[in-house]
Amino acid sequence: MPPPNIKRLVLTAAVVSITITSTLYGAGLKTKEEITETARQRQESTFDEQIKALQNMRSNLVARRSMIENQIRDLDARVLEKQQKGIGGSDKDQPSGGR
Repeated sequence: MPPPNIKRLVLTAAVVSITITSTLYGAGLKTKEEITETARQRQESTFDEQIKALQNMRSNLVARRSMIENQIRDLDARVLEKQQKGIGGSDKDQPSGGR
C-alpha cells in the first residue's frame, strides 16, 4: 500500500487535471457560442447597418495606420540621430556590441 503522501499527490494531480480540462472545455463552448451569435447578428443586420459597421472598421484601421506611420517616422528619426552621434563615437551606443 502506497504511503499517504503519494495518495495525496495523486489525488491532487487528478483534481487539478479535471479542473483544467473542465475550464478549457467550458471556454471552448463559450467561444463557439459567441461565434454563432456574431454570425447570426451579422446575417440579421440590415444593409445600412453593415455599411456603418464597415465604415467604423475602416476608420479604426485608418487611425491605426496613422499611428503606426508616426511610430515608424519617430523610429527612423531616432536611428538617424544615433547614426549621426555615432560618427567618430564609441561602440557603447550600439546595442549589439559594435557589430
